[in-house]
Amino acid sequence: MTLRRYMGRLSGPLLDRIDIRVQVQRVTTGAIRRAAGSTPTTAEARSLVTAARARMHARLEGTGWTTNSEVAGSWLRGAGRAEPGSTKDLDRALDLGTLTMRGWDRVMRLAWTLADLGGIDLPGEPQVRAAIGLRSAL
Repeated sequence: MTLRRYMGRLSGPLLDRIDIRVQVQRVTTGAIRRAAGSTPTTAEARSLVTAARARMHARLEGTGWTTNSEVAGSWLRGAGRAEPGSTKDLDRALDLGTLTMRGWDRVMRLAWTLADLGGIDLPGEPQVRAAIGLRSAL
């Protein structure tokens, strides 16, 4: 209830600029014990991020951009920038007015990052849906 009231105070344009919204549960000792060994080490996470950034750099070489967050919306919306049909949920949300064009672009930037982390050449429906989920988790 308190979270909803607080979120209601934030303006739409401000919320539109927050790419990842996740609700984090309070950590308990039982949860820590259950997660032991199932989470990546710092070195593993660093390796994953380094590989993703190398993919970004290679893809964006010569464009003037170095990361997905810098890419222009017009590039994101260009032909061949995602798997065919993968943006249908985004397009529907845009048509219904539940997502702005800026929000569409930001979801696609996040989808590209998820694809890079997964070693995938183009974001597909799983990456787009995951990006939508990360953006609307609250």
